[in-house]
Amino acid sequence: MRDRITSTFTLTLIVVTLAATLLAAAAPAGAQLQDQTRVAPTNDLPNPYARVHPWGELPDPYVAGAYDERASFMGAAEGPDGNIYLLSRCLQNSCTGRSEPALLKLDPSGRLLLSWGSGMFDFPHGFDVDDQGNVWVADQRGHRVVKFDAEGNHLMTIGERGTAGVPPLVNEPTGVVVAPSGEIFITEGHSFASGANRVTKYAADGTFLLSWGETGSGPGEFNVPHTIALDSQGRLFVGDRANNRIQIFDQQGTLLDVWYQFGRPSGIAIGADDRIYVADSESWGTDNPGWKKGIRVGSARDGSVQYLIEDLEPTAIEHSGAEGVGVDSAGNVYGGVVRRRMIEKHVPNGEATALPGENAPPHVGHVAYGFPGAPGGRSLAATASAEIGTLVLHANFAAGDLSDYGAMRRHAGHVLHLLEPAEGASGPGLGLGVIPAVEALVSHLERAAGEAGASDNLRTHAGHVSAIAAGLLANARQASGLARQLGEAVSIRRAAPLVARVRALAYQIAEGFDVDGDGRMSFDGEAGMQQLEAHLYLLLEGESLPRELR
Repeated sequence: MRDRITSTFTLTLIVVTLAATLLAAAAPAGAQLQDQTRVAPTNDLPNPYARVHPWGELPDPYVAGAYDERASFMGAAEGPDGNIYLLSRCLQNSCTGRSEPALLKLDPSGRLLLSWGSGMFDFPHGFDVDDQGNVWVADQRGHRVVKFDAEGNHLMTIGERGTAGVPPLVNEPTGVVVAPSGEIFITEGHSFASGANRVTKYAADGTFLLSWGETGSGPGEFNVPHTIALDSQGRLFVGDRANNRIQIFDQQGTLLDVWYQFGRPSGIAIGADDRIYVADSESWGTDNPGWKKGIRVGSARDGSVQYLIEDLEPTAIEHSGAEGVGVDSAGNVYGGVVRRRMIEKHVPNGEATALPGENAPPHVGHVAYGFPGAPGGRSLAATASAEIGTLVLHANFAAGDLSDYGAMRRHAGHVLHLLEPAEGASGPGLGLGVIPAVEALVSHLERAAGEAGASDNLRTHAGHVSAIAAGLLANARQASGLARQLGEAVSIRRAAPLVARVRALAYQIAEGFDVDGDGRMSFDGEAGMQQLEAHLYLLLEGESLPRELR
C-alpha cells in the first residue's frame, strides 16, 4: 500500500496525440466524416465564466436539500419577455407518476414567476422557447411534443402520448426547435441502433412535412440525435451524440457539414450572435475517452472552439455535467446538470462563487475534493478516474489493429504506465497511475472511517468503497501483468490474445462487469470505478457534503 504520495510524479497533460489534426469547420462535409479518435480533444481552453450555484427560486416541493429531493433539470432558455424558462424531470429524474411541475418561469434575478405541467409528461427531454414566446417540450418516453404559451396554457400537441410511430406520429422525441417561419424540427431516437434516429419537420400547424436520417454513422445518419438548434442563417445543428459529432443541415435535410471538435454533444444552444454552446455530459469515460466534460463555447460560423466551462467532475467515469444548456441575451450560460440535479448559471467575467466542501473531514476531502500530493492538486478519486479514462483509451488503441505488432506493444507500454508508472517515468495520463491512486484513496478513506466521531454512514460506505477497490485493484494488477507479457511477446500470434484480455479488463476496471450474469455488480471483483464513485457519492450525501469529485 502506498500511503505516501509525493509530488515527484510528472504532471502529463491528457492529450491524445493523433496523426490527423482538426480540420477547419468550413471544409466540405465529406472532408470531416471521420472517427473522432482522429481529432485532438479540445480540453485545455480558458474559462472566462464564474459558476453561480445555487441559482433560482424553486417552488414546493422542489426544496434545496438531499440529492434525491432536488429537481433534475434538463434545459433552460430565455424567452422574448426576458424571463428564464426551465425544464425539469421532476424529483426522481422522471415525471411518470410525479406531481411536481415540469416547467418553471423565473425572472432574470431568479425569482419564481410561474410553474406548470404537473402530471403532463413522462420523461421531458427537449426544450425550446420560440420567437413568439411559446414553450415547446419534447416528452421522450411520452412520444409527443407539446406547445404552451408563456402563461402555461396548452396550445398544441404533435404525436400521441404513449404511442410511438412513424410520422405524423413521433418516436422518442429528444429535441425540438422552431424556426422564425413557425416550422418545427424534432429529433427522434434515444435507443441507439433500435431508435428512430431521424429529424422530422412539421408545419406551424403541426402538419407533417418531411423527415430524414436513419441509423448509422455515415453522412446524414444518426445514432441518438439528442439535441437540435438553429443559427442566424437558419441552419440546423443536430447533436449526433452516440456518433460524437454535430451534423449541420439546411431546412430541407441537405447535409452541409460535420463537426467533431465540440466533443460528445448532449445539448446545443446558439445565441443571436451565432456563438454556440455545446454541453458535453458523457465524455471522458468509455463513450469518448480523453475528452473532458463541460460546456464548449465557440463560433457557429466557423466552428472554432474558444472556451471550455469545465464541469465540476470533468474526468468522472460516470455521466455528469450539463446535459441541457441555454444562454440569455446578457451572455449568461445555464447548464442543466441531470445527475447532480442542479441548475448552474455561468456569468461572463464575474467573480467565482465559493464552492462548499471546506468543512469535510481532512481525509474525506483528500478523497473527494483535492489532495496536495496528487497531480494538479486533484482529489484522489478524480485522479483515479482520470487515469482509468486514459487507460481505456490506450487499451482500445492497443486492440485497434491486430496486424500492427509495433502498435500493440507500444500501447501495452502506455497501459502499463497508466496502471503503475515507474518512478520518474513519463507517458500518457497524469503520472500517478491507477493502482497507486486507488490504493491511496482507500488508505485515506480508511483513516477517515477510523477516526473518533466518524459517523455510521462514513464507516458503512467507506467499507463498501474498500471492498469495491479490492476487486478493482485485483483486476488492475492482472491487467498490469498481461501488459508486461504483451510487451515481451515475440509475435502477433502471441500478442493478439493478450491485447484482447487487456482491453476487456480495462473496461471492467472502468465500468464493472456482471461476470456471473446475476443482474448486479458484486463487490467481489465485478464492480469498477463507476460503482466506486457511486458509493463515494452516497458517502458524501450522507455527510451533507457536495456530491462532487474535483
